[in-house]
Amino acid sequence: MKPVASYGIVNADTSGPGAFLRAAKWYWDELTDMFSAAGFSSVMIPMVPNTENVSRNGAPICTASIRTRFGSLAGYLEYLNDKDIENVECIGVSGQAMYNSLFETGLPIERFYEGFYEYAMDAAQALKDLKGSTLLVSPTPGKGFLLQEFAGDEEKIRNFEKESAQCLNKIAQDCEKLGVNVAFRNEFWTTMRGTGVDEYIKLLSDKVSFALDPAHLYMAEADYSEYFRKYAKQSKVVCFTDTKYVDTDKAYETISPEFPQSGASQRIYWDLGFGDIDFTSLFETLKTSGFEGPVILEPKYSLDIPKGILRMRTFWNRLEKEYAAKEAR
Repeated sequence: MKPVASYGIVNADTSGPGAFLRAAKWYWDELTDMFSAAGFSSVMIPMVPNTENVSRNGAPICTASIRTRFGSLAGYLEYLNDKDIENVECIGVSGQAMYNSLFETGLPIERFYEGFYEYAMDAAQALKDLKGSTLLVSPTPGKGFLLQEFAGDEEKIRNFEKESAQCLNKIAQDCEKLGVNVAFRNEFWTTMRGTGVDEYIKLLSDKVSFALDPAHLYMAEADYSEYFRKYAKQSKVVCFTDTKYVDTDKAYETISPEFPQSGASQRIYWDLGFGDIDFTSLFETLKTSGFEGPVILEPKYSLDIPKGILRMRTFWNRLEKEYAAKEAR
């Protein structure tokens, strides 16, 4: 298995503390140096659609911003290699990021998946240029947004979900020509949340794999260990995320599911190894299933970025050491 450090450790979407720093290229230069110093040779980048505003950003969060800062994808790869990062193993694209961009692009909801396909294929081509393997797709916006968009009409939401599956199949078909794998993830606020993933998979071709993500299964009250045992053999990529969050107030149906406004806890993500997920058993399941793909280490929105990166390395080292010791017995 290959540990991959995710740029998702930083929240690049909000205007909270440090927003101006996150818009500066030097901030991401330093972050990349930290990944390398912690021994990571591959990274994952969550990307948003190209728009006029984000294209001017110093963060590598869309293909246009990368070209603006580095001249080309090849120029960016050369920059990464100089910092001892071999490649961008995965790029993530998100239905929620697509939805957030609609106010700027003016694209109507009826053409959502037309735009989403273009966004995904732009990222897939970038992934090929950056010598990566897997496009990680979250195919729908959050359910709370869709409840507003479709005035609570569940049938329209289900049809929208079916359209997302058709789009995902088309993306996978065209990514195969590029030599890029396609995997989808189901955050706890999406329409196929938790156990809903089983029905959604029936709509997909065998060119699309399911990216297991324990924190989001846990938050949707699904047995994440069972899902790892069930789907590990088909997975092309796995996401390691950690949490303690229990969604007692149906935050998944609101428009701020990652930042709940009520309940006993408003914190969703924890640094790896500091939440309630049993990663030791998950690591063993992946090993016994023969999984050899990338494992995205993603302590999303860490409250201390340098410490979070060091914790990622310590977390992975311990998993490998514990498994090796068990095998030796």
